[in-house]
Amino acid sequence: MNFKNVWGIVRWFVLGGMVLVILLMISKPQRPDAAVTPEDKKQFSHDFEQKMQHLEQAKEDNEGSTREEFSPEEVNASIQDMAANAEQVMGPGSAENVETKIVGINFVNDEAVGQFTVKRFGKDIYVTMSGHLTAKNGYANIEITSAKIGNLSVPVSLINPRLQEKLAEPSQHEKLKLRDFVADMRVENGKLVIVEK
Repeated sequence: MNFKNVWGIVRWFVLGGMVLVILLMISKPQRPDAAVTPEDKKQFSHDFEQKMQHLEQAKEDNEGSTREEFSPEEVNASIQDMAANAEQVMGPGSAENVETKIVGINFVNDEAVGQFTVKRFGKDIYVTMSGHLTAKNGYANIEITSAKIGNLSVPVSLINPRLQEKLAEPSQHEKLKLRDFVADMRVENGKLVIVEK
């Protein structure tokens, strides 16, 4: 076998590998959360608000260290309500102008798993990240433990520095500000735990 034949074979393997990587990146992964019916969404959103009001009232009454646990369904319903309210406040079509959209969030053991879409080249690219949630100086913080683009696993070292840089930008940082009565936030046993000050 001569060099030309070997180069031809290697070239096809490289091309096949690149096509495979691109297909994995643009494929739609499985949602991290289960779909919720509109009726259930209303109830979950109501439950989320009730628990937040309970924490706020506990702060006003100086109860100290009151905690509430939130299911993934409650958090997702609240996020969907916030997105719908943003559409009403900012006007029709404003939600389509957002670069990154939240698909869903789930809690697995002590990690939060979030899936987002980013519009690139006219196609929705799915990004799924897992990490540990914390509260630092009144702001939500996440330390990424795994990441995927589409169905392709990506080293955390490629994603985390860019994500932390983006989250540190003033416009993004303010979106992570927690309500005044929140002292701590973490994921425990598949639920989001929020502790009041």
